[in-house]
Amino acid sequence: MPYAICEYGLIRRAVDFANVLDSPTELYLPDESFDSLKTFIAENDADAVLTYGWQKGKEVIRTRNYVGLLETREGVQVEIWPKVHPPAPQTKGDEPRRALLTMLRHLRDSPFRHVAPMQSGAERLPLWEVFIQAFLDEITVLLTRGLQKAYVSEEADQRYLRGKLHLPGQIRRNTLHAERVAVICDEFTADLPPNRLLKTGLLYLRDRASNTRNQSRIRQLLFALDEVPPSVRVSTDWQAARAANRLFVRYGPALQWVDVLLRGQVFGMATGRHWHPALLFPMERIFEDYVAAGFRKYAPDAEVLIQESSQYLISEHGGSQKFKLRPDIVLYRQGPYGQQTLVLDTKWKTIDGTDQTGTYGIDQADLYQLYAYGKKYNATELVLIYPANETFRHPLTVFGYDATMQLRVVPFDVLNSLETEVRKILTDE
Repeated sequence: MPYAICEYGLIRRAVDFANVLDSPTELYLPDESFDSLKTFIAENDADAVLTYGWQKGKEVIRTRNYVGLLETREGVQVEIWPKVHPPAPQTKGDEPRRALLTMLRHLRDSPFRHVAPMQSGAERLPLWEVFIQAFLDEITVLLTRGLQKAYVSEEADQRYLRGKLHLPGQIRRNTLHAERVAVICDEFTADLPPNRLLKTGLLYLRDRASNTRNQSRIRQLLFALDEVPPSVRVSTDWQAARAANRLFVRYGPALQWVDVLLRGQVFGMATGRHWHPALLFPMERIFEDYVAAGFRKYAPDAEVLIQESSQYLISEHGGSQKFKLRPDIVLYRQGPYGQQTLVLDTKWKTIDGTDQTGTYGIDQADLYQLYAYGKKYNATELVLIYPANETFRHPLTVFGYDATMQLRVVPFDVLNSLETEVRKILTDE
């Protein structure tokens, strides 16, 4: 099984802490793996993902707010989970991991929407095997409908005329070979860029899957793709696959998985040459997309706009507008006194709901941001959404900007059902 740690946890050298057990907040790695992480940080300017430093004379690497999976050069996998309530030690890591898989299903422009964490023992599998399983599910659906084939023009030298005579090829190659005819003919074949990419992805995963069920499924799928060769020029095949016609629309989700699993991604950052699979995502983006998906689905009587960008902070400057605003969610609905405009923004930050004499740990810049949203969108209500934690289980006392504009700061429990949390906000509970 891979190592596991939560956001903002500490990774140390095992040799420096003999007989200390791993926990969701502290992880102890062998020297070789620790050094691999150091190399990753140094070569990739990866401070957004991991930071390296010293603590009480010992080296330490701290995880940041990127979650998912990373792997060292020698094949050691480290899963980074979101820091959620209740504390992970009470549940042996099940809750943070379940929350991650659930939220990833709502990540925009990604294949993770097809991950089903409650099926096939997915919660007990390493993340890497969960992702492989989802990819195999997609290919299985494709092949159930049949492998897509198409006519492809091929140039060849034949002993008889088949197809169309290719005069330039005949002159160039066969002037001294009257027994050969250069032709162009159409072949009905499965040797097409999208199919080659699928085959390449399966061959790559054949050597990387450790789960016996996944290994067996990969062998079966490779057998079904036996007539298809692997991709020789992956980048060229990707360009051709993106330009493929409507016959290959159904290949979209499976090809997304090939792209993610083959390349490995740290979203928002390019990885370096010493790195192996990295599927890491900023929790701000995951949380934002998760909450937005909830309002799209569970606010049926409202018009919900995601990342709305029609307004500017500066309405006029030299004849143009400046500084486009982009709130996470703008929601229009009919209320008892006319149309209501709700502007909602999400922040993956920890605040202290018990700090009534202070600022609760709320960043003042977040309040400025919501104020600008409220003024420019003529909002009847502003809502700032933070993840729930041990001290923040109920909405804070309402913040009044002025006599006409108020702000609600509310918790969002990612361990609860998405529908329940959205309805709490819509009904002001």
